[in-house]
Amino acid sequence: MVTIARQIVTLSKPRIVVLLVFTGVCGAYAVAGGAVSAAALIAVIVAGSLSAAGANAINQGLDADIDAIMTRTRQRPVPAQQLRPSLAVATGVAFVIAAVALMGALTNAIAALLMLAAAAVYVFVYTILLKRRSWNNIVIGGAAGAFPPLIGATAVTGSIDAMGLYMFAFVFFWTPPHFWTLSILLRDDYAAASVPMLAAVTSQRETAMQIALYVVLLLVMAWLPVVSGFGGVGFGVVATLMSIEWLRRSKPLFGETTRKQTLSAYKFSLLYLAIVFLVLAVEPALPWA
Repeated sequence: MVTIARQIVTLSKPRIVVLLVFTGVCGAYAVAGGAVSAAALIAVIVAGSLSAAGANAINQGLDADIDAIMTRTRQRPVPAQQLRPSLAVATGVAFVIAAVALMGALTNAIAALLMLAAAAVYVFVYTILLKRRSWNNIVIGGAAGAFPPLIGATAVTGSIDAMGLYMFAFVFFWTPPHFWTLSILLRDDYAAASVPMLAAVTSQRETAMQIALYVVLLLVMAWLPVVSGFGGVGFGVVATLMSIEWLRRSKPLFGETTRKQTLSAYKFSLLYLAIVFLVLAVEPALPWA
């Protein structure tokens, strides 16, 4: 029983779940001005964790064949034949259903439907439709990871508003440069598994160019809340500085780069999202906001 529980935890990709839930919580606080009800907070954390874990489990059940080829993933429970693909999918479906029900019970129907949509995009759009067919897989399918802050905001407000949509868009455009940096490290794995991640189907320089263009877009987007009147200058300044640093760390990717340099850019992209969303969450509660 303990072994099965451990395998299910591994299926959930807990490190990814933590970041997704964090952006969801930040989304809730960003629209609430620092005052989030206990019910909404519990829903965002618990239901958000269950939904993300469920989608990840379904993904691994469906992708067992290519996961078995890739060095990074072949020790996961399904390709390592510790769990059957059907059990992984069934577990994931149960988690998503429980998450949607909990979100609906504790907050509102719109937030619950958004949570269902996030899981559906990850499973049907990314995993089934695009991952094996197009280098745009992470551009379009990556939208699944952009839902948590929108869900968090909607759990508080009961409606889809401008701030929630902005946070969705910010994560949507953060995802490709983040994942493409990882794809440079794993391009041989993706090529072996015939998964057309950008770095596996084009040159590293072209991949680096796409990464830089998206980071510049994020830098510009950092000032949209200020211009539109629903965000503070602090977020714009922090996000701009973080974007400049991300560009600096990505510069070596245009030439012969070491694994250490690529890994530095990849890890910074994770820190980037955490920091800018933390600022987005706390700024409305500051005295000068």
